[in-house]
Parts: sequence; structure tokens; C-alpha cells
Amino acid sequence: MIFLGLGFLFGFLKKFGFSGIAFNFLNAVIGLQWAIICDALIFKNHTETESIGINSLRKGLMSILPVLVSFGAVLGKVNPLQLVVMTILEIPAFAANRYIMTKYLSMTNHNSMMHGHIFGAYFGLAVSWSMLPPLAGNKASEENEKPTKISEMLSIFGTLFLWMFWPSYNSIMLTEPPQLRNAVYNTVFTLAASTVTVFSVSSLLNLSGKFKMANIRNAILAGGVSSGFIAYMVQHPWISMILGLLAGIISTVGFTHLQNTMNVITFVHDTCGIHYTFGMPGLLGGFAYTVIILTTETGIGISSYQAAVGISCILLTLITSVVGGMITGFLFKCQLLRPPKEWHFFHDQPYWKFHHVDSHI
Repeated sequence: MIFLGLGFLFGFLKKFGFSGIAFNFLNAVIGLQWAIICDALIFKNHTETESIGINSLRKGLMSILPVLVSFGAVLGKVNPLQLVVMTILEIPAFAANRYIMTKYLSMTNHNSMMHGHIFGAYFGLAVSWSMLPPLAGNKASEENEKPTKISEMLSIFGTLFLWMFWPSYNSIMLTEPPQLRNAVYNTVFTLAASTVTVFSVSSLLNLSGKFKMANIRNAILAGGVSSGFIAYMVQHPWISMILGLLAGIISTVGFTHLQNTMNVITFVHDTCGIHYTFGMPGLLGGFAYTVIILTTETGIGISSYQAAVGISCILLTLITSVVGGMITGFLFKCQLLRPPKEWHFFHDQPYWKFHHVDSHI
């Protein structure tokens, strides 16, 4: 999922395919090592004695997902050095966010990891907002920020890979067999419902009744994102299917009507639409967790406290991610990082050597 799924998902730009896939790989391998170091040495739980092993690898792989989600917001607008800086800054911020949730707010390791979708989305949006003014309408950039049929095929391949393996992501931190079973089943139900919803809504929103690939390759993942918080605790599949229905509607409508409006009104340019693939579905899942907690029969006092903790963790994640993203975006303006000019956006040529193109162009 991390290396192949997200890598190909970010390969949809017609002239940024090399960089979209390879920079994702670079970020992932750097982030994996840095995440394990942060988790084992800096934000270590001193009440437990644990050597670096398979659990560290699992946590490390899940901890780099927020960085790769953030990469989607600035895809094509930053160079590899800036991405390395973002990785180095974002992973400790996410680790600190998880540390506060697990140590002081009694949040489980699993649910603290599920906040990675929200954290990565709004960290990336904050970086995009603060690193540069809205795109000035450079025609070369606008033309390059489009897919081709081949690049769309590569991207949908990444989507299908993510779709198939999302149940493993939603269950990898669980240890109890009933929870593992529920997480896998409910994630599949949510993904299936969101997929049907996305196809239906995409067709309904098009005057000619046709599907739009940009909706399909992004929005069908919204179900898996939204189910991460509650998949292990839901006992009835209809609940998961309703969640998938809502996630599919929110994501598809967002891609269709809000993507361009967001850039104009808020000056936030979101290349991959991570706000509607990860951000809003993640928030939906977080609030669904609160509703499920309030409707359980564990006692009004206990349920209210757990629900308040759930809301507090969402607010903490939003604040930490936005502040961290804004700081990172302002650092991106430093000339030592050699930020790319707008006419180099969404193009592989500044970073890769092509034998059929003169190197000085």
C-alpha cells in the first residue's frame, strides 16, 4: 500500500509520472527509518520495554502514511529536498500527537494511528496554503496539471491496489481475534458501499450521465478511510454500509464541485484532492466513532467521557497538523531549499535526465 499503491496513485499527472512515483518511494524509505527512531527513542513509552522488531516496523509503516498523504497536496510543486524536510518535520509532529493521545487521553494505539488520515490531509493543505500564493494562472502549469489516458490507468492501478489491501491497514494494529475479524469484514462492506455510491453519484452529477475517472480513482477509497475508527467495533454490516454511502457522497461531491472552488476562495491548491479522499472521510469516521461510543450500553458517564476524548483527539490532530503544516510551508520559502519556479510545476524535466531531451532546456 505504501510503496506501490500510493506511488501509482500519485502518478496521474501526464508529465510528472517519474517524480510522482519515485518521490513517494524516497519519502517512504526515509520516513520509515525516521519514524522508527522517533517512536523508539524520542516518544518511547517508558512503562514498556520493547526492542525494535516487527511491531516497530508496523508502527513505522503506518506513521509514514500521513507524510505521503501530505505529499499529495503539494504534488508537482516542490522539489525532493523540500519533501525530505517535510518528512523530517511531519513524522515527529505526528508521533507527538499520538503520544499525547495514548498517554494522556487514553486513546488506543489503533485509533491514534487512524488519525493519520486527518493529520496528513490538513498538514498537507496547510503546507500548500503557506508555502506560496495561489497559482498565478501560468498556462504551462495548467496544461501540465492534467492526466493522460495512460497516466490515469497507472493511477487507477494504485487505487485498486489500495482498495484490495485496505482491510489489512484497518486491522494491523489489532490483536484480539474478534476485533480483527470485525475490522476486515466491516472495511470490505464500507469500501463496497462507497464504490457503488461513487459510481452512482459521479454519473448523476454529469449532465451526460458519464463517469469521471478523477472521481473513481480517488473517491472509492473514502470508505476505507472513514471505517478505520469503527471497523473493529461495529457488529452490524448495515452500519458500515451506511458509513460507506456517506463517505462516497461526500468525497464525490467534493471532487466534482468543491475542488476548484477551494483553490479560488481559500487559496489552497490541492493537487490530488486529498481533502476529499482522506481529510473529510477521516473526519466523518472520527465523528462516527463518537456516535458509536454514545450509543453503546457501557453507562452514560463512561460513554460521554469516551466520546469527549474522541472529539478532543480530533481537535488536537487538527490543531497540531495545521500549525505544523504552516511552519513547514513557511520554511519551504527558504532559498536554500531552492523552491521550484511556477513554470517548473508538474514537470519531471527539472529532476530527471531524459536522453531524448537536451539537458539545458
